[in-house]
Amino acid sequence: MSERKTEIFVYLLIDNGLLDEVSASYTETDSKDRPIWLAPIYGERALAVSPFLVDVEAAYEAGDLDRVMRYINARAPALHVSVIESSLTLEQIAQHLRQFIFIVDPDGKQFTLRYADCTVLDPLSSVLTTAQWAGMRGPIKRWSIHDRSGALVQLPPAEHVAGSLTPLYLDHNQLAGLDEASEPDHYIAKVKTMRHGAELPGKPAQHYAWARSARQAWQGAGNSNPLILLFLTEAALVTKGDILRRPETREMLAMNEVSKFRSRLWERVNEMLERRNCATKIVGEDKKSSF
Repeated sequence: MSERKTEIFVYLLIDNGLLDEVSASYTETDSKDRPIWLAPIYGERALAVSPFLVDVEAAYEAGDLDRVMRYINARAPALHVSVIESSLTLEQIAQHLRQFIFIVDPDGKQFTLRYADCTVLDPLSSVLTTAQWAGMRGPIKRWSIHDRSGALVQLPPAEHVAGSLTPLYLDHNQLAGLDEASEPDHYIAKVKTMRHGAELPGKPAQHYAWARSARQAWQGAGNSNPLILLFLTEAALVTKGDILRRPETREMLAMNEVSKFRSRLWERVNEMLERRNCATKIVGEDKKSSF
C-alpha cells in the first residue's frame, strides 16, 4: 500500500501596513463581510497594520483572484508578500503565526515583530536560534519571500517542533542583528523624505547595496554621527555608490562637524555629477553623428 499524500495548501502572507503606505490596504467595516479566503493575524482594532493570510485556492474558487493580484502588485518589488505552503488550514496557519506577533527583549520589554515584511523575515531566519526558527518555521513546508530584485527566495527549512516557546525572547546580539539589517532601509527612507520623494537612480536592490556600503564606510571610519551617515547615504544613492570609492571620502569621514562635512561632500558629488552629465552628452552627440 502506498502512503496517502498530505494535501498542501498555498497561502500568501501580506503586510497590510506596507499596503497602507501606498493606499492599497485591506479594509473592512464589518468582519461579517470578510472574504472566506482571508484571515488577519492581529485583532480587528489593529487591522490597518495587520498582516493577513490569503488562501489562494479559496480566492480562486470565489472568483476573487483579481482582487488578490491588486494586493500583490500594489508595491514593486513585492516585499510585502511571502508565499507559504503548508498542510495546515487557513485558520490553523493564522493561529500558528499569531504566536509570533511579539518579541521580548532582555529587559522584559515587548515589541511587535513585523515578520510579514520580507526585509525583516529574511534576516530573522538567521538571527533566531535553531530552536526558535524551528518553532516558527516548522509546520510550514516551504516559505518563500520576495527579495529586493523581485525574485522569490526560499527561507531555510527547519524540523517541526511541537509546543513552541512563545513569545520569542531575543538577546542583545539578536536584536542588534535585526537592527543592523534594517538600518540601510531606514536611511533610504530618510533620504527620500529629505529629497521630497525625488526619484533616485537605480533599483531598490541597488539602493540597499549602496546604503549598506555607506553604513559600512561610516562604521569603518569610526564615525558615530547619524547626520553624517544620512548625508553620506544620500551622496551614495545620488552617485550610484561612486562617492564611496573616492579616497578623500574616508578622510572626510574623520570629520564630526556636520555642516563642513556636507559642504565638502557635495562639492565632490557635484563634480562627479557634472562629469557624468558631460560624458552622457558626448556619447549622445557621438551617436547622433554616426547616423
